[in-house]
Amino acid sequence: MITPFFPSEDAFVGSYVYDQINEICKQSEFHIEIVKLVSFFSTEKDYIFKGFRVSVFKVIDIPFFIFPAIFNSLNKIRLKSFLKRQKINSVKFSHSHVSYPASYLAEDLDCKKIVQHHGLDVLQLLIGRSRFARKIQKNFLIKNSLNHLNKADLNIGVSQLVLDKLNEFKGYYPKNELVLYNGVDTSKFFPLKNDCNKIFTIGCVANFWEIKDHITLIKSVKKIVEKGKEIKLRLIGSGPTLSFCEEFVKNNNLSKNIIFEKEIEHEKLNQFFNEIDLFVLPSYYEALGCVYLESWATNTPFIGVKNQGIAELVPDSERMLVSEKNPNELAVKINFFINNDFKLTTVEEFSLETTISNFLLNKIFRAND
Repeated sequence: MITPFFPSEDAFVGSYVYDQINEICKQSEFHIEIVKLVSFFSTEKDYIFKGFRVSVFKVIDIPFFIFPAIFNSLNKIRLKSFLKRQKINSVKFSHSHVSYPASYLAEDLDCKKIVQHHGLDVLQLLIGRSRFARKIQKNFLIKNSLNHLNKADLNIGVSQLVLDKLNEFKGYYPKNELVLYNGVDTSKFFPLKNDCNKIFTIGCVANFWEIKDHITLIKSVKKIVEKGKEIKLRLIGSGPTLSFCEEFVKNNNLSKNIIFEKEIEHEKLNQFFNEIDLFVLPSYYEALGCVYLESWATNTPFIGVKNQGIAELVPDSERMLVSEKNPNELAVKINFFINNDFKLTTVEEFSLETTISNFLLNKIFRAND
């Protein structure tokens, strides 16, 4: 497993990758080694996480995602030496998470190659602080990434929408594709018998990034409060748009209704989902969103955005999907859940046990039985 995302005792980013490989181990006899990709300037060292050895590989690159892969030939040689030092031998499959740098580095490994895409910016054309650099390196990145992805034995999208985005690029000719939804671990997320909230409570767990669109949710709550209804919103996360949202809440006298909370461990989110009446994430550039399924597993209704990955799975699109950046429509949908008792269908079809079972039936594995 070659990935820039994997949790540690101090950071929770990449919990879904851990859940995925843990379930793969439960259902197969694979021995999985994790190679975690970090910047060459990182001080992170090898560690053990819940029984998995995590070997940290430092990628040589120009900072700020300027001409990524310009040192790829060197990094591939370094990776081979690194694997020998780590005694990672007889590799039968490499499973790379996101195109660059993971799939680039795996190119010369003598094994079956899997690449998993997690975002709608599938070729990472929007990454980097410099807009000028993004513009001049666009064609370079497209050509190089497609070259690597076409060589992969299997390209995975966490939703059909992700694969659709890939197929929009001319020159993309995959050997094999698969939709692998980020299934939910129902041993971690399940209903609890909690007392009903006296005040209807909405929850949201997400990084405070512009595309997550917390401000639309906050504005919708403002509209509901202005109509004289009691309501509470709990926001968990951190990020660049947090201070803007906090300032808006303060300036509009919403501090009694909207609460900002610190990030919590992934394993503790089950309690949070069970404590709220409705989960809302108005993200408008979302490949799927594990949090929707986690809410679903606790029987807590949720609202997402139309034409995003979650739209492929949502059991009631009329009630549970809204147009992007539309606080008026979102307020209407929230009011429906305030005024009506809504029962969700079962999430079992998208449990991690089911999704990984289907993944392991793929012909890439059966050919090696």
